[in-house]
This record gives sequence, structure tokens and C-alpha cells, in this order.
Amino acid sequence: MLPADPLSASAIVGRGDSYEERQTIAELAKKQDWAAMVQFAEAQQKFDPEGSDWAVLAGYAWLRRGEYPKASAAFARVIQRSPEDIGARNLLGESQRRSGQPGQAVRTLEQASAVGRTSYATYFFLGEAYRDSRRLDRAIPAYREAARLEPGFSQAWFELGSAYARTGQREEAAEVLERLEKLDAALGRELRKQLESKSR
Repeated sequence: MLPADPLSASAIVGRGDSYEERQTIAELAKKQDWAAMVQFAEAQQKFDPEGSDWAVLAGYAWLRRGEYPKASAAFARVIQRSPEDIGARNLLGESQRRSGQPGQAVRTLEQASAVGRTSYATYFFLGEAYRDSRRLDRAIPAYREAARLEPGFSQAWFELGSAYARTGQREEAAEVLERLEKLDAALGRELRKQLESKSR
């Protein structure tokens, strides 16, 4: 089975108390009906005001719609109430990065990695935040850890190989390419193009 993408892994996996709630969440995510997801989450929150799942789901839908300030505010409230919610921390960091605050995202995600050391999503998002902060030396170990924790997650291997290529580590990039081509042919071709352009 393919791993969930890191956004939905952080937002959706394990959310909802009943089978029906989980089914509704999965269907809305599959349809990418983010407006309906916000409505569903807000309706559920009226019955369960302390339930952090609903705030995370609403925030996730806002993040998907590009409404980053609303998303960040929702995730920050969840973290205040439930500091151990790694998914909310991951999503807050990614929301900050996408809104052009990679430095803030790094701080959020470094805290997340200290709380939950087994989330591939945390390390992947941390790699992205380091990359956007032009700190490829820090992005590489973060991507490497994401790939170690979830070996089937091809995007982590691609970003790792790309970071190696950009820092001139050709041997390491070639090793990643070999692995990636078996996992995802399209991303393998993209990484091969990057490596060939760097060698010209």
C-alpha cells in the first residue's frame, strides 16, 4: 500500500471518532471538497467543542484552499490545547512555509521533531522548510530521515536526490536516483534530468 501524502497523513489519518465520521472525512478529501470539509468540521465542533480533530480538519481544508492565516490560527489553537498533536504541528509548519515564512516553519517543525521522532511527515516538511530557507545542509538529513521512516514515499527520495545534486554530491544523488527509479518512474526521470543538467 502506498503511504499517504504527508498533508493528509497529518490531517486525516486517525481523525474522527466513529466509522461514519472517518468515511465522511475520507470522501470529502477524495473529492477535494474543501468547503464541505470546513462545514462538516465546524458542525461537528458544535457538538464536541473540545475535540481537536475538528479544528485540525477545518485548518487542513483552509490550508488546501490557500487560506494560510486561517489555517495557521486553527492549528495554533489545537497545539495550545493538545501539545502532543504532531499532525497539527506538522500542518502549522507547512502552512507557515507556504505563506512565505520558512524560518518560522523551521522553528515549528524542529519542535515537532522533538515531540514526535517517528513522523515521516515532520521530517519531510522540515526538509522543505530548510530548503526554502536555503539551508540544504540541514534539508538533506531531514529528507533522509523522512525516507528512512517511510521508504515508499517517493517524494522524500526525490527531494533528497535533488538536494544532493544542488550541493554537488553526485555519488549520493546517483544512489538515490537508482532507488527512486524503482519507486516512481516519473520522479526518477525528473531527477535524472536535474543530474544531467548539473553535469553539463
